[in-house]
Amino acid sequence: MVDRILVTGSTAIDQTGLFAGSFETYQARYPIKALNMSLPLGGMRTSFGGCAPNIAYGLNLLGVAAIPLSSAGRNFRDQYEDHLRQSGINIDYIAVDDSVEHCASCMMFNDSEGNQIIGFYPGPGTPLRKLPSEIPEIDEVRLVILGPEAPALTLKQARDVAALDIPVMFDPGQVISDFSREALLEILSLASILIVNDYEFSVLQENSELDAAAVLNWVDEVVVTRGSQGADIHQRGDFWHVDAIADVEVVEVTGCGDAFRAGYAYGVLKRLSPDQRGQLGCVMAMLNLVTEKTQNYHTSLAEVLALRDKHYD
Repeated sequence: MVDRILVTGSTAIDQTGLFAGSFETYQARYPIKALNMSLPLGGMRTSFGGCAPNIAYGLNLLGVAAIPLSSAGRNFRDQYEDHLRQSGINIDYIAVDDSVEHCASCMMFNDSEGNQIIGFYPGPGTPLRKLPSEIPEIDEVRLVILGPEAPALTLKQARDVAALDIPVMFDPGQVISDFSREALLEILSLASILIVNDYEFSVLQENSELDAAAVLNWVDEVVVTRGSQGADIHQRGDFWHVDAIADVEVVEVTGCGDAFRAGYAYGVLKRLSPDQRGQLGCVMAMLNLVTEKTQNYHTSLAEVLALRDKHYD
């Protein structure tokens, strides 16, 4: 039997604009009023994305049989479908709704210091979409990652997985602001791991009306990523900080969080210690960071382990 990880979330085609400067410097020079601003872009690019395929892509490179459970618009058939097949990723449970033109889409503007301005369209919510319990391979799934999607769907999936007694990693991502207090409290009670960046963690606290300490009492493990400052890992009174890999050329910040999650989830699957999970996550994020576009870096488990040993002694 193969141990698998099921990853829910959007399947997206991302549009990224490149601003050759710093948002902070721009704001200081041209004070932003009512969010009106005009950025001169030095480049534009389109790339395959979405949290479910992004994480599955990273896990696949590490030798994990990852299954994205997602939905897409009909433009998925143009090139994205072939890309995932060629990458060896199971696309049986990406439900394509031909009545909807576009997949989810993330419109991003990146500056030269790794900061982002993001607009996110979640894509079609199609009745063709299966629940985790409905896929034939569910008996082989050892971890479910609930990625960013509509709160009602995420809650439905969390309840479904809880009935199967499979550990859940809750990753609300860029839709965290859409969750009500009641939905957050229920999902936190069903999740084994919460993984968010530092901004998402602050929004989660505001919407749930819980402070950081209280969140730690609702879920066994909380991972807060902090970009170039690394990641903090909390486990019921225990704490680890993992530094990000230093002196790395920033080429592509989009997808780094998903690459981190792939490395971290691999560590969970293999029952590694929390700091080792974080180290693998930081290595995967670094590989994404130095490669243009998402789902475009290439590595292997052997290389990732060697890089971990090199950078973390």
